[in-house]
Amino acid sequence: MGLVAAGMQGLLPLPVQAQETPPVPPGVIFLVDNNESMQDYPQYLPEAFTPGFYPTPVNPRPGDLGGEGSAGLALNTGCSDPALVSAMSWFDKDSTELQRNGAIPFDSDSDLYSPFFEPNKFYFSRGRRLGWNVKEMPFAVNGNDFAGPLFTMGDPLTACYASVGWDLTDYPYTGSVSGNAPLMNECVACLTSKGWWRGPIVTSRTQAQNPGQAGPVQELGEPPLPPEAFRKWVLSGRVLNVRPPRFVNARKVLKDVIQMVTNTRMGVATFGGNQGWFDPPELLAKLRPACDQSSPVFNDTALDRPGLRRAVNAVRFRNPERSLGEALFGLGGYFSSQVVDNRWGSWFPQPISPGWGWPGCCNGGTFDNPYTGEQGMYWGVASDEWLKPGFTDPWSGAYFPGQPWEGTGADKSVCNASQVNAVIAVTSGTPRSDNTVPITRMMDLLKANGARHPDGVLLTFDPANPDTNPNVGGVNYCDRFVKSDGYPWAEYFTKADCDYTDFNWPTGLAVGNKNFMDDVAFFLANTDLRGDLVGAQPVRTYVIGYGDSSPMLQSIAMAGQGRFYRANGIAELRAALLDAIGASHPPAGSTP
Repeated sequence: MGLVAAGMQGLLPLPVQAQETPPVPPGVIFLVDNNESMQDYPQYLPEAFTPGFYPTPVNPRPGDLGGEGSAGLALNTGCSDPALVSAMSWFDKDSTELQRNGAIPFDSDSDLYSPFFEPNKFYFSRGRRLGWNVKEMPFAVNGNDFAGPLFTMGDPLTACYASVGWDLTDYPYTGSVSGNAPLMNECVACLTSKGWWRGPIVTSRTQAQNPGQAGPVQELGEPPLPPEAFRKWVLSGRVLNVRPPRFVNARKVLKDVIQMVTNTRMGVATFGGNQGWFDPPELLAKLRPACDQSSPVFNDTALDRPGLRRAVNAVRFRNPERSLGEALFGLGGYFSSQVVDNRWGSWFPQPISPGWGWPGCCNGGTFDNPYTGEQGMYWGVASDEWLKPGFTDPWSGAYFPGQPWEGTGADKSVCNASQVNAVIAVTSGTPRSDNTVPITRMMDLLKANGARHPDGVLLTFDPANPDTNPNVGGVNYCDRFVKSDGYPWAEYFTKADCDYTDFNWPTGLAVGNKNFMDDVAFFLANTDLRGDLVGAQPVRTYVIGYGDSSPMLQSIAMAGQGRFYRANGIAELRAALLDAIGASHPPAGSTP
């Protein structure tokens, strides 16, 4: 099937090859969310309290219960409030049940510098996540290396005094219970009896007078912090083994799945660091085994499971953005035949014709950043925006990987015309700061090939005057998903729910299509990315919302011809990964 415009050849629908017997192993990239929110606990530590239970002393000293010292305000601290004890009942260090006592590290991978977590050590935490020295003090996570080593304390007394910065003025220590600060006596008693202590709250006074005990601070362009972010805790490793942070859960479960699955080419990627506008994904492990080791006989040893697990461990959960759409676009380039025939480069050169397209200067663009004032007119206009090479930052010395491409020969992303290609994204929330993709060009390519929505309706897209155009078109399936399934009828989301702009700059200007992540997934699922193979080689997108089922994530999965999964716990996350991998394996004799 030919197309009318140069550079548009090879888009779907095209004839496909019959699947070989046995089927050719699919190529699956695990795309791991590295947003800061992956540091959060799946359930925040509780702020529950019983009214009237906590003492309200008159003129309390800084180290008294109810007092405000250098470490914060001691309000509703401790471990004996009935409401708090009930809210923490999921953990019991004296239980004989491993799922409640946390006696065994959740992830003791030898590739990690620290066990996650040492049962008999103590860790500084906040109510939403472990203390991270980039944002809050005292800390357990040092720097940006989430493989460890973690900062721990070995005994209750040391942990308690270290938690207040060894301030013996506000929190006296005499060696006797009667002479020690009451707050510290409470802390030691709680760590000894319970294995956890809910400590003081960071206040504006703490932030102003004692930075070494303060943080976090809301960043420009980021949502307000939850109250739990300001509550200090000290936790034994046992507590953390029962309910680890999200990134520890996701990392361990993904490594377990990699260890289990066979007859599947696998790779690992994460969202790229901030490179200005378009942020290419970081491909931590290219698809393996090599083509000649995958078919007709699958070489399981060449899959190199230890290397894939190391790639998962290499993810650094510090990204302020959640650029799922940009990462999918970049992985589309990896699956393309760019190295062979300049496929990606022929589709997405700058300037994009006509004009700069949308986004980009000057007939597209976006409004200025309301939080920083950064101009939106020159959105996505760099000459190499969509083909961005890697570079080293001259100021920090940090290396930023560029747009990933496949290798040559056996190191190809797509081995033959029968291969099924998929991205399985594990993400903790709605994408944000994620719209720098060549939306107009992708839509032009799709329209030229007569792409259709799942219901058979032709795709439309009109980029002219997006801020006044009442029907710009594009892809937005958010109104197809149930918001609440109550009697006597279900309430559905609306397209407007996926037009979110708060704390999400930049965005497009068109009502009904202000965010482009689902458009990217649609493009990959409805485009032949290879010019060197017969048939069609698209990429499907599966989305696992880890604790999140926002409509945009569901729209991305539908647009990507994949599936959406909501995973609240470890078992659900493992089941979702296995189901998505299974869905990428068509049965023998079928078409991919």
